Parts: sequence; C-alpha cells; structure tokens
Amino acid sequence: MSALDKEVWQLDKQDDNIELPVVQDYGYEFDELRIKKLIRKVDFRIMPYLAILYLLAFLDRVNIGFARVYRMEEELNLTPSEFSWSLSIFFIGYILFEVPSNLLLKKFTPPRWIARIMVTWGAITMALAAVKNFEGLIAGRFFLGVAEAGLMPGLIYYLSFWYTRKEQGLRISLFFSSANLAGAFSGGLSGWQWIFIIEGIPSVVIGIATWWLLPSTPNKVKWLTQSERNFLAKRLMDDYTDSETRIFRKDQLIEAFTDYKVYLYMLSIFGFTCGNYSMAQLLPTIITGMKFGKLTSLLMTAPPYAVAFFTTIGLAYHSDKKMERSLHYCFTVTIAAIGYLLMAVVSNNNVKYFGAFLAVAGATAALPVVLSWLNNNMVGSTKAGTASAMVISFSSLGGVVAGQMYLKSEAPAFTPSHLTNMAFMILSIISALALRYGLSRENAKLEAMASSGDYNIKERSDGLDLTNFRYTL
Repeated sequence: MSALDKEVWQLDKQDDNIELPVVQDYGYEFDELRIKKLIRKVDFRIMPYLAILYLLAFLDRVNIGFARVYRMEEELNLTPSEFSWSLSIFFIGYILFEVPSNLLLKKFTPPRWIARIMVTWGAITMALAAVKNFEGLIAGRFFLGVAEAGLMPGLIYYLSFWYTRKEQGLRISLFFSSANLAGAFSGGLSGWQWIFIIEGIPSVVIGIATWWLLPSTPNKVKWLTQSERNFLAKRLMDDYTDSETRIFRKDQLIEAFTDYKVYLYMLSIFGFTCGNYSMAQLLPTIITGMKFGKLTSLLMTAPPYAVAFFTTIGLAYHSDKKMERSLHYCFTVTIAAIGYLLMAVVSNNNVKYFGAFLAVAGATAALPVVLSWLNNNMVGSTKAGTASAMVISFSSLGGVVAGQMYLKSEAPAFTPSHLTNMAFMILSIISALALRYGLSRENAKLEAMASSGDYNIKERSDGLDLTNFRYTL
C-alpha cells in the first residue's frame, strides 16, 4: 500500500473513532463504516444523474398519451387504429435495436453511448411537434424507439460496474421510480405540440452534458482514492461480477442466448409490461372513461404515480434487505392483477380509480425487483449486458400489445383490455414461480456437489471463480 493510501486510511480511522469488525483484508482494512461511507459517496455521484436520465426518457416515451387528450388525433385526422399503431411502432424500433445498442455501449463506454441516445431521442421528440399526418407521426415514433433503444438495459448493466448484487435492487428502483414522477407531473401540460417541444429540449441538453458528467467505471474517476478504486473492483469480483466495460466475450454472449433462465425472465417480464405500458400511455384515456372530465382526468393521473414512487422504492429496499426477489415480485404483480380485476368488474368509478392505484403501483414496483433478480443471476459483464438487453427487448413487445388495447370502441369501461391485462399478470406470476423452482433445483445440485466433495471448479475464460456462487431466489 502506498504512503498516500496509508495516510488516507489513518485519517479516516481517526475521523471514525470507533472499532468495527473488519469485513475483508485487501492489503488494507475496510470496516463496515468505511464501506458505507464509500457506497454513499458513489450513490451521491451517480444515482441522481441516472434518475434524471430515466425520467426524461419516460416523459419522451409516453407524452403521446397526454397529446391525445389535447386533440392530437383530431388535428392530425387519425383513426383509432392509426393512433394505436403510432403507440406500437415505437416498440418495434425499440426491440430491433435493443441488443445491438447494448453491445455498442460496451465498445463506446456508457457516458459516450448514453449521451448519443439522449441527444438523438430529444431531437426526434421535438421534431414530432412538426408532424402533419399519420405517416409523419409513425415515422417519428419508429425512430424515437430506435434512438431510445438500449437506455434501460444500459443503465441496469451500468449499475453492475459499481454495486454488488445485493445493492442493485434499491438502486434500480431509485432511478426507475423517477418515471413515476414523470407520470405524476406531466399531466399539467397543454397543447400537444408544446408537450413534444418542452419535453424534448431537456433531453438534448442533458445528453450533451452526459458525455462529460457521467463517470464510466470506478477505476477511471478522480473522486475516488486509489485504495477505494481497488476495493470496489475486488468487491465486485468477489460478488461474481466484473467491472470491465470494453471487453467483449463471445463465450458469455453464447451463454446468454442458451440459458433457459433468460427466456423465463423474458416471458415473465413481458406479462406485466403489457399492463405497465397500458397505464403509462393510456391512463389519461382510461380515467377520462370514468367520466371525471378532461382536466380532472389529467390531474388524476398524478396520485397513482405518486403512490407508485414510494411503493417502488419500499419494495426494492425490503427485497435487497432480505436478498429475496421472486416472492416480492409475485406479491406486487398480484396487487396489479387485483387492480385490473376491480377496473373490469366494478361499476363504481371511485372503486375503479382505486383499482388504477393498485394496477399502477403493483406493475411499476415489479420492474426494479425482477431486473435486479435477473442481474443477480447473470455472471460476467457480457452475459449480463446481453441478457438484460434480450429481456427488456422482448418485454417491449408488451408495448406493441398495449398499443392495440384500450380502443375507443371499448370506452368507457374498457373491460376487455382490463381482463387481458389481468391475464398477463397471471402469466408473469406463473413464469416467475417456474423460474424460482428451476433456480432452487440448481442450487440444490450445487450444494450437493459441494458437500460430497465432487465439486469440480471449471476454468472459465473470463477468469471468474464460481465455486461458491448460488442463484438468488
């Protein structure tokens, strides 16, 4: 250890003035208090920025739902079918470019590639204000999906460069819950063209700043000491992740495409994202169908997302604390299913509105938990990044399906779409329980091999020792 590192360590110990048990020895001691200080330092540096990025992305994705209420359909002479396809086409572009975008993120590093994503989607969002017909709208929405592809899996992947598996769930929820703030506060805008312009400008400005302001990896930032950089890197290696962003590993890519667990994650997340995207894009329309009036309906989109903001963070915190994912996930998806059932079968509008609370809060809180569950069980940066892109890409089919739901012909009750979303929630739960069963069996095999002494360490080309690795349930 260098003289500078010794001096920093001695000063930290004097400031702490308390004896704590040593967690591990990496050539110098890091006790629990110093670890917490280090993680808080990382949190304050990167989490607010990630929250802003995702908030802007969510606004630019779903603002078309508010534009619809402000007569965009009438001014562009759109049929109900054309408007539905203007919603769905976004996700087709998103799906096609999700995996390539996440692989390019490895090549160009997160700050560069995420900056590109933000600037292009912000510019396209502003350009949507100039469309005059269905053809222009459909082209703009398609390229908006292409531009935004890779952001969500890229941010999930990026967190694995900084945090252990146990810490990722809460961090995912912190930036993901910013989307709830977008849903809560975007209802006050008026004039559909201004919605696109006002919400597109910040994306371009923040995107340009991202090139310089978003840190790449722990070993390349100046606000960490060398001992802190070394500790974070070793800590991630011990947690079965690796923090290299630019090394592409073909073996891990193949492993991602041949792992049955990835496909169960894909099926499960697809189910609840149908409901998630329905609420995100069409909640103003759904609430208008409850006959509360246009302005009141727009204002009433805020409370469900405000509640979802807190439930998302609370569920993720408890999931991290217990280091349990599947049952937390199934619980919150069940809440969403109950919400859709209430909206489908109850005639009282106040009860229907309560159902909207359950549907929004339940489906929204599920995503950070299941994405952290995915990340926890994918070893190696290339596999984790590829699997994340595969899962989110496939789940975006839920957006295509959602765009074809809640048609004007179903108004004002929208019963068929509510029941369809409830069925999708049940699909998510069944898939998650099947995945939990499969992971339990794999863990049992690993334990049996370890206890019998027949455990053979397979040399991996990526250098990761998985002798003590166990899947998170």
